[in-house]
Amino acid sequence: SERGFADRVRSVPYGKVTARAMHDGRFDAEQTQVDLQNMPTMAAGVMQDALHSLRQAGLIDPPPPPTERLRAVQPEDIALEAQNLLTRAREMEPRVTHMLRRVAESHAGQLAGMDHQLKSVGSLKEKLKQQMALKNKALEDAVAGVNDALRYSVVLDPPDFTAGLRGVLASLDDQGHVRVKLNNLFAKHQPAFKAVNVTMRSPEGALWEIQFHTPDTFRLKEQFHDLYKHSHALQLQGAPLTDQREVQAPAQDAFRLVPSPPECDDIDDWEEENVPTLA
Repeated sequence: SERGFADRVRSVPYGKVTARAMHDGRFDAEQTQVDLQNMPTMAAGVMQDALHSLRQAGLIDPPPPPTERLRAVQPEDIALEAQNLLTRAREMEPRVTHMLRRVAESHAGQLAGMDHQLKSVGSLKEKLKQQMALKNKALEDAVAGVNDALRYSVVLDPPDFTAGLRGVLASLDDQGHVRVKLNNLFAKHQPAFKAVNVTMRSPEGALWEIQFHTPDTFRLKEQFHDLYKHSHALQLQGAPLTDQREVQAPAQDAFRLVPSPPECDDIDDWEEENVPTLA
């Protein structure tokens, strides 16, 4: 089990440390909101609602609109970095695709969505803007955290899912592609998306992503593609959480009906220490 990794990240912004920061007047509401965005647990949701209520009551200052943070960055600089990310991904793509297809098939899996393994320049620009606006990153840090300029979907039938995922990752590790981060969305509370997302690092140091799906979760991912884009746009606009959740509700309802593959709950979230904060 992934529980054997000693350096799993366990810090959450809603424990005793947060309570002490509030008591001492050191609480950073804006950074806490950023930290909570990638923690789709019930406790994180309660904390997000609490922050919203405190702002409505005037007890903490409202955050600036996310787009305000982009004013200091030149659009052409964002475009240049997006193009550089795509160029590097294009250079990697042929050999990574060949390797991953062979590895996936050897573990009862197959690649899907192969028309979209390269993120477009436009999508990369939006990704960088989201990282700077929503997570308060400098452009350099946003670039370092992009893990999906090159991304793949590996589809496994539920009975083969857990063993196949572990087999694929072990085979990639043998070839010098090591995992940097793993996020098991099957184990999250009411997600609007289910998969196991894994960020890999190539022998040359470039990040790329694999999403491990069942046939049902891949079908729903494709079905709700436009919904996810709408939800991200609302985030960037600083829309209320209630509006964002309303948009995500159809996806949540659909994914709620999809059971987790056998033994998938034993796959724990994991993140390598001392790496850039990933997108």
